[in-house]
Amino acid sequence: MCLLAMVVSVVQIPFNYFTGLRMTGFIFAILLLALAGLYYLSRFKNRSALSIAISVVLVNLLFAWIYFVSSGISGASLMTFTLTFFLVMIVAPRGQYVIWLVFNLLLVAAIILIEYYHPELVPNMYADRASKIVDLSATYLTSVLVIFFGTIYLKNAYNREKQQREEKTRVLEVLNTEKNKLFSIISHDLRSPMASIQSYLELMKDIQLPPEQKLQLEAELLAMVNNTQDMLYNMLLWSKSQLQGLTVHLAPVNVFKAVMTVLDIHTTFITNKRLHLTTDIDKNLTAMADLNMLQLIIRNLVGNAIKFTAPGGQISLEARQENQQCVITIRDSGTGIDPKRVPEIFSLKARSTFGTGNEKGIGLGLYLCGEYTTAQHGRIWFQNNPDKGCSFFLSFPLA
Repeated sequence: MCLLAMVVSVVQIPFNYFTGLRMTGFIFAILLLALAGLYYLSRFKNRSALSIAISVVLVNLLFAWIYFVSSGISGASLMTFTLTFFLVMIVAPRGQYVIWLVFNLLLVAAIILIEYYHPELVPNMYADRASKIVDLSATYLTSVLVIFFGTIYLKNAYNREKQQREEKTRVLEVLNTEKNKLFSIISHDLRSPMASIQSYLELMKDIQLPPEQKLQLEAELLAMVNNTQDMLYNMLLWSKSQLQGLTVHLAPVNVFKAVMTVLDIHTTFITNKRLHLTTDIDKNLTAMADLNMLQLIIRNLVGNAIKFTAPGGQISLEARQENQQCVITIRDSGTGIDPKRVPEIFSLKARSTFGTGNEKGIGLGLYLCGEYTTAQHGRIWFQNNPDKGCSFFLSFPLA
């Protein structure tokens, strides 16, 4: 606003000089210098409140002076008081609105009353009728332009505030969703498998079971422990990322070694479920990624493929180079993804699901996959296979 007032002053100085209002032009020159000093005080010395207070008083007093050397109420001075008040209301703190309104009204009332009782103090300074018309027209044009740009400034400021409020609302909604998700995991999704494990252990302690039944229970207990461990691990990683943020360490990663390490962990589950696993990975393929994050993503995707593929089904894992990208594909012959769930599949809105072997999920794994892939400058997407099952794709830059 200070810069805008300086522009107005720069225009008014030569204009008033050439229309015969030389004293008015001189006053605008003083105003220009004062505004430059106030701009420096506000912009570079961070004394905005003091700068606003000084500028409001100074500008109004100078315009009061202009009023007496610019034909008073017959000139354009009252229009400049209106324009000044508009600019003041834009920049003044909310608590000062009434103060500056009263100041403006009292000052204008005072100079009008002075002219009314002492008209000799306000001589006609216009050389002719044309000069008066030009001055009034120019002041009107300046006022309209300043009000126009000032209104745009106000609207832009309002829209920025509105966007910030909407963004804060969205953040609060996400935080509320995450909070509800965490409490859901703690209160049900994590408690239920722990209760089942306790029941298994009590059963094995109190009842002498035949060896075959005992082996079966132990296998089911191991599967449940591993599934619960995965759930807990995902939950802890998610909680850590919410509290501390994601820390990514990008480095060249041999994709074959990273993937095979994950598959070794899942060998028991694949065998127990009688699944057929095939791999086609270039042993020299190297991606720029965070090793721990990449293995977490693959572990979740392979775990989901195992969970949602019926016994005897197929799972394949491929990794190849496409242009300058490393593309990893995890394909299964499982149940596929319900089209209704597609929009929320990588979000915290994803619902808990059960696998073909009644394995419990919490809907957090794919959310982590999406977050961690983006953090590594990668891309993740999926599609349902034409026959059955679905395929997940990961793309990372080549090292």
